[in-house]
Amino acid sequence: MNKRFLNWLDNRQHLAYTIIIPILFLLLCFAYYPAIQSFRFSFLKYNIKMPGRIGFNGLVNYMAVLRDPQFIKSVIRVSYFMTMATVLVVLISLGIALTLNVKFKGIGILRTIIIIPWAIPPVVNGFLWKWIFNGDFGALNGLLFQLGIIDKYQFWLNNPFVALNLSIFMFVWRGSPFITVLFLGVLQSIPNELYEAARVDGAGPLGQFFFVTVPSLQRVGAIAVILILIASFTVFDDIYALMGFDEATKTPMIYNYEVTFEMGRFGKGSAMAYMIGIVLFILTMLYIRMSFRKEKA
Repeated sequence: MNKRFLNWLDNRQHLAYTIIIPILFLLLCFAYYPAIQSFRFSFLKYNIKMPGRIGFNGLVNYMAVLRDPQFIKSVIRVSYFMTMATVLVVLISLGIALTLNVKFKGIGILRTIIIIPWAIPPVVNGFLWKWIFNGDFGALNGLLFQLGIIDKYQFWLNNPFVALNLSIFMFVWRGSPFITVLFLGVLQSIPNELYEAARVDGAGPLGQFFFVTVPSLQRVGAIAVILILIASFTVFDDIYALMGFDEATKTPMIYNYEVTFEMGRFGKGSAMAYMIGIVLFILTMLYIRMSFRKEKA
């Protein structure tokens, strides 16, 4: 029996089916089935706290989401988050990549250290910065107090606007290393002949940057921007660990979680999830398109 099975596996097509079928089964059970169920829930009046009142209500959940002031505020909030995070991550990552592209003593160690923030799990990252920003015993207060910049400890996370910007800073700190690696890979692939030709044409360091470096980074830069937009739009673990359901940092992802699992409103939560999914689908298609163009080039 075993021999017959091994002979059957010798066929590459049979082997492919043997590997793919269990994976497809797992995807159907844990990805596609829940997605289909969630889509069905989005058309139902379904509150898990009132299981006896389930009924079809068409597009009411979708309309309720669009009219929800909390959802609209969360969209405005995440738009600001995405804009600031994208600009800061790109600029900081580019600056670090340009620095790491220069050969000097200890460059290997520095390149290793720079990737550490990205390797920290999101929840750990959130709790780490929650301790740093703590108003009673936080490291930030301690440092600023020792330097004489503040005369008393500040409760940074109690100010809504400050809390939102500190959340952006936390995201930038963890997200910049990955984009730095992308930029550094491109910088190291630029031929020195291009810079020499630019110098011959009379271009200084600034001219070389804008006429050689920037054009070489355009394609990967576009991909990096889309990746940052996706990551900043879907950020959840870091902010939840830092602020929980606080109004100041409530993004659509966090609000969706609150509506679905805290309030038990599965119908409205499912509709919100699919609306969020549409945005992610558009961003993902842009990413795939840019990646395909990169490979084609």
